[in-house]
Amino acid sequence: MMNNNIINIAYCTDSNYLEHVGVSITSIILNNMHNNIHFHVFLYDVTLEEQQKLQKISSSISIYSIPPNELTKYIDNLNNKVKHINRSMYIRLCVPRLLHGNIDKFIYLDADTLCFSDISEINNINIDSVVCAVTPDSLNNDNMLKNKNRLKLTSKYYFNSGFLYININNWINFDTEEKVNQILLSSPQSKELIYPDQDALNIVLQNQVLLIENKWNYLFTWMNDDQRDNFFYDKTTLPYIIHFTGARKIWYQEHKGLAQEIYCFYKHFTPWATTPLASYKSKMRIHDYRIYANNYLKKRNLINWFKYYSIYLINKLSSKFN
Repeated sequence: MMNNNIINIAYCTDSNYLEHVGVSITSIILNNMHNNIHFHVFLYDVTLEEQQKLQKISSSISIYSIPPNELTKYIDNLNNKVKHINRSMYIRLCVPRLLHGNIDKFIYLDADTLCFSDISEINNINIDSVVCAVTPDSLNNDNMLKNKNRLKLTSKYYFNSGFLYININNWINFDTEEKVNQILLSSPQSKELIYPDQDALNIVLQNQVLLIENKWNYLFTWMNDDQRDNFFYDKTTLPYIIHFTGARKIWYQEHKGLAQEIYCFYKHFTPWATTPLASYKSKMRIHDYRIYANNYLKKRNLINWFKYYSIYLINKLSSKFN
């Protein structure tokens, strides 16, 4: 018999994001000491040594190795417009099938998330009549409408797939995985998808989901600079989970601030505590230099503003002539 008192949470990752999954799990554990939580981590291309490091965090972590044939079919499906995503994001599509018969519902979380509160309220959300509960991808109605029109959705909203509270039986009965794969692998529309699996999930699950409060998956990009410096100190508005979307992650050494300090705090309790933060320099894209320049301008650091804006202009002009 399935234990409905257990909160089941699933992650999917490859070796690139394993450390961050460990930090995310740790943030949940430390904020939910009195809750019964079990973690299901689905791995692709991760060494046994790294798997053992992850399991040192908690005895409540189950690890599942994904065979290569589950992902090879997606090899040509990555959209070059989004450089920081990879094939491991597709693992989430098969997780309900792999967990079927063991649990009846679970929270799926992206690796770039941190927990800030007790999440036991998830048990009060009824998903008996839907495939899953979701949160919006934007607080801006124009952005929401833009994505709805882009995908020709009949639903009222476009959701973010970094958090999904899934009813496994309903997911399988609706044939969700197969329907999403038909769009990703067989439909001409797949080449037009900006966020492949998220877009496909929105197409397949329109009108089959329950929209819940954004505090379950609050995107960091929704915050302005002042909010990013102070979000942690107001407990009345602090989300359950903050999702650090975008390529410029808080775990890169250049992206200093309150969020990175909190990330490092949770990291301290993981087997990666002494691993230094990586640099973002090798991953810089043209518009990253413009964003860096604007940030330095706001801080009135004119030397670095000029440096990064000059690099941005040089790269921008160079790309036009190549």
